[in-house]
Amino acid sequence: MKNTFGPGAAMKTNEFISFIIFWTISLPLFLLKREQYRIPAIISSVIVTIAAFAIFIWALAKQGNVGPLWNNPEEVYGVGRLTGSTLSWAMMRMVNSGIGGWAGGILYQSGDLDFSRYAINSGDQTWGQIFIIPICLLGSNILGIIATSCARGLYPEEPLLWKLYDLLEAIQTHGGNGTRAAVFFAAFAFFLSQLCVNVVACGVVGGMDLAALLPRYIDIRRGSFIIAIIGICINPWKILNTANSFISAISGYAVFLGPLTGIMLTEYYVIRRRRIKLSHLFIPNSSSNYWFWHGLNWRAPIAWVLGVWPSMPGFCASITPAAVQVNITWTHIYYMSWLLGFFISGSVWMVLNTFWPSPGLGEIDDKDVFGTFGKVDHDNSSNMISSNLVKEQISEDGKPSVVY
Repeated sequence: MKNTFGPGAAMKTNEFISFIIFWTISLPLFLLKREQYRIPAIISSVIVTIAAFAIFIWALAKQGNVGPLWNNPEEVYGVGRLTGSTLSWAMMRMVNSGIGGWAGGILYQSGDLDFSRYAINSGDQTWGQIFIIPICLLGSNILGIIATSCARGLYPEEPLLWKLYDLLEAIQTHGGNGTRAAVFFAAFAFFLSQLCVNVVACGVVGGMDLAALLPRYIDIRRGSFIIAIIGICINPWKILNTANSFISAISGYAVFLGPLTGIMLTEYYVIRRRRIKLSHLFIPNSSSNYWFWHGLNWRAPIAWVLGVWPSMPGFCASITPAAVQVNITWTHIYYMSWLLGFFISGSVWMVLNTFWPSPGLGEIDDKDVFGTFGKVDHDNSSNMISSNLVKEQISEDGKPSVVY
């Protein structure tokens, strides 16, 4: 298809049309109920796994080895071998970028309750988070690196084919009979997978956040459609235009979400020790333990800002390197943004809550309002109820008497 876009568009005409088609197909899926995503997600996961291994095995068999990028990356990239502190900081940057790509998922794990409530047991989702996510991430990374390395040996005149759709296009361009059909089925498998991920992890989860923000006006479905519209407005093709801008973008998640994660984990596990008065979460006035000052806990913005600001100079320089330049120290701080922000904000949160403790620490509901108590909670609740019902009172003769 003839390209009618200019060089500054960061995409071609056919790519933009494909994006709009994909976006349009995604919209009706937002109307489904949450529990209806389970079977399609399982099917697409199986299909895309088969397709990923098929591409990997094909590339490895056709190249005959793991390829030049794996064996000699310095020659492929035209740079010297990294050693010493240069290598260490490069690794730190990649670790931070990897965490940044999942910073949103780490932060909104609680949003998964809308899905995990359909589990048979309360801890079923834990196994997927502990084992499946690391295995899938490690596996997909290895498959992608080796397939790209093999493609470098097969198509040396092409640039490094890190993006799957670039690899499939190169296979179709340089392949013989049957490659067009093979590329179609492989691309269709990844299309189904990406459709599931886009609808669930982006549209629905974003809809949950907006629904929680303005529940009177927005439900999950309306929120999903709002997220879909925003998805066009942010020009995502600009973010994906180059590898560096993509790394900078996902590292940006680490800058802003790392401190939030530190605050939330410290609050729940350290300060409150996993004991929350659930009924008070739904009381929108000052009688709630969690109302604080007009619904705002003033400690949070202070802890968050202190966790974010050290990474801001390096972050600004990475996003606009031509306009902003900083020394290497700020750059190195930026390479640690998620971990640094996490620990700074978490530590500040502990200090603030030590000197200015929040109300209701350690309290739980006297009654199991939402059916969430375990055995220990039930025992403690019974003791609390008993202590509230039994009060000691001084009688007229000066002796204590018990009043129920």
